Parts: sequence; structure tokens; C-alpha cells
Amino acid sequence: MSAFVQAGLPQATLEPEVLNLLDQLGASVGDVSQAMSLPPACYTSPAWFEFEKRAVYDREWVATGHVGAIPDVGDYFTIEIVGEPLLVVRGKDDTVRVLSAVCRHRGHLLGEASGNARGFTCPFHGWSYDLEGNLTAAPEMEGTLPFAELRRTACLPVFRSEIWNGFIFVNFDGEAAPLAPRLKTLTGLLENHRMAELASIKPVEWASNKWNWKFMQENALEPYHTHYLHAGIHDFAPSSNVRFNDWDDADDGAIYREVEFTHIDGGFNIAGKALFPALPDLTDEERSRVVFAGVMPNLFLGAQADVVFYYVILPQAAGDITLRVGVLTSWDNLSLPTADLLLKGTIDGVAVFNEQDTEANIRTHKGLSSRVAPRTRWSPNEKTLAQINTWLIKRYKSYAATLGVYAEAAE
Repeated sequence: MSAFVQAGLPQATLEPEVLNLLDQLGASVGDVSQAMSLPPACYTSPAWFEFEKRAVYDREWVATGHVGAIPDVGDYFTIEIVGEPLLVVRGKDDTVRVLSAVCRHRGHLLGEASGNARGFTCPFHGWSYDLEGNLTAAPEMEGTLPFAELRRTACLPVFRSEIWNGFIFVNFDGEAAPLAPRLKTLTGLLENHRMAELASIKPVEWASNKWNWKFMQENALEPYHTHYLHAGIHDFAPSSNVRFNDWDDADDGAIYREVEFTHIDGGFNIAGKALFPALPDLTDEERSRVVFAGVMPNLFLGAQADVVFYYVILPQAAGDITLRVGVLTSWDNLSLPTADLLLKGTIDGVAVFNEQDTEANIRTHKGLSSRVAPRTRWSPNEKTLAQINTWLIKRYKSYAATLGVYAEAAE
């Protein structure tokens, strides 16, 4: 079995609509003092979404989940990313791998939503694979292909993966630059949360969210809206207490901001207070803030005193995403007698904010479909939006260069 499969989507022929949008990106280049938003069709166009699947999701590190969800040998979960079904598995050697979830015989999907297994057997014709993806059985095939040949050619493909702070990422084309060196500052900022060592609850999946995947990151990362959309419930983390970072092309794996609370151990719920005991290695300063980070393109996290909550954003179409929402906390916190109640309160608290964001996101996505939808300048409190566009446009033009457009972007 080869080490990693390289399986990008077939290259796209750039449609006139996509070429037209590429020509309009120049106005979105630069910092918040000069740039403006992307053309509205970049959020609503099916053709642009197909372009993004190749320009971004094929070529970058894409989040799948957290190692805390698969702590033991044989633990696994399934996930589908832009149409590609995957098995994320902890093998017998304790290594986490991202395998194809597609049986090599007739294409039936393998595995349940999550579980623990010694291997995977296809219910269609009984072909079986071990935790590393090696074929272990192919019943009644000897008449056409000897098992030795099948074992050599019919193992489950293994996609290139990387783990950062416990989060598992996959790269489909196999050629992305390593992720961790592009997250140096954020890694230092979150060091004391020790996220790789935290326990993970089983993520909750929220399907059929009718807005574009980029807008999910934009809403989560800009503080401008919090004083208005979340008036009252967000006052313990006011937008006036935001600290932005300056953009660094050499450290561009994430866009993030810090918000100082009005009191120690703030939390995103009606009470505005952390429900679990604070994580043990945090300083008082770290317990008095939240770090909101978008590890582009599809992981958003909020690191506060007692938990880290995160969203894995799974685009389904230009105007449809599925969200997997998870919570990380210490193993000691999960052993508390009241852990189930505290977890419910934590998730319900995040859901209160999410419900308000959901309504705003849906209505904004509809507005961006208008024939007179705006292309706008930003507030200084939307500095992160200019940074998101800096990240995106670099990837858009890099891929377009491979197709013979914007050749200068490849330099």
C-alpha cells in the first residue's frame, strides 16, 4: 500500500462567470483600511463553489475532527468533505489515519457514524479491511483474482494527514505545505490550553444551514456584530476589548482575535460565566479572555477558561453547510458527577449565540443573492475579514495560475 494517495478533483475549465469574478478580486486585496468585500456571487454562485472545491478544499489542510473523539485503538468516526467519504481511525499502532470510506470492490461505504472496530467489513459482499486499510478478506474472488494480487491492489487509500493541537487535518492533493509552521503565533497563544490532551465529547451535527461556508468564518471572526446582534448576552466580552493580530504571510494558517472578558472565567451562556472549573494550566490573564480562531478553511474554535468549543464546517453547496460542533475540556472535568449537566449547559449556551447567528447568516445569504447586493467597505472592527480575503485570494489565484490564468500568482 502506498503511503498516501493524491486524489484531487479533475481540473476545472474556468467558466466565464468564474473568470469574471477572478477579474474583480483586485478590489478585495489589502488591509481593512483600503480593501472591500468579495463580489456577492463568490458566496452564491454554484460555479464559483466548484472552483473553490479545487482551489481551496483540494489543495489545503481541511479539518475533520479532534483526536479526543478517538482516544483508543479501533476508535473511528466517518465524515464527508466536499463529497469525499472518509474514515478517521486510530490504528493498532496508535497512529491516526484518514482512510477512504469506500469499499474497493463496488464502492459501498464502510463504517457507521462513529464507533470502535477491529476492522471494517463491507456489508454488500463481505470484503474486509484492517484498521490501517489493508485488505484482509475478499470472499469468493479466487476464480478471477488471487487474494495476493487483491491485497496488493485493493487496499483502502490513505490520505495525507496532519495533527495540530489535537485537531486532525486531511490534504487531498497531497501537496500542501506543512500546516503547523504556518500556525506558530496561534500555537503559542493557545499553548496553555493543551488542546491535544483534552477530552472530546461526541460532536453534535447540525445539517442544512443555508448560507455559504465563508460567511460562517466571517461571522465568527469579526466582533463588529456582537454589540448589535448579541446585545446583552455578549456584554461580558465587549467588542471594545478586542485585540487583533497583524497579518504575516509566513504565518498565515489562521485568522484569529482575542477578546478580554469583563471578569475572570467568562463563558458563552446566559450567565456569561464558565460552567466547568478552569483548565489547570491557564494563567489568570488567559482565564479572562477568549481566543476566537479560524484555521482556514473550515475549523473555527473558541478557547475560553474551561472549554474549547469548535465547529468543523462542511460545505455541501454554495448556500448549504453542515456543522459539526464539539466541546473539549479536561478529563478531570468530564469525571465530575455533574459533568453531563455542565456539558448540556455549555452546548445550550453556545446554541443561544448560534441561533442568533443562524438567523443573521440566512438572511444575509438571501440578501447576497439580490441583483443589487452590495460590495462594501469594512469597519475597523472587521479587520479579520480583510485577512480572510488575503488568505482566500492567494489560494484562488494560485489555482487559477495552474490553469493558465494569473500566471504571476504562481511566482
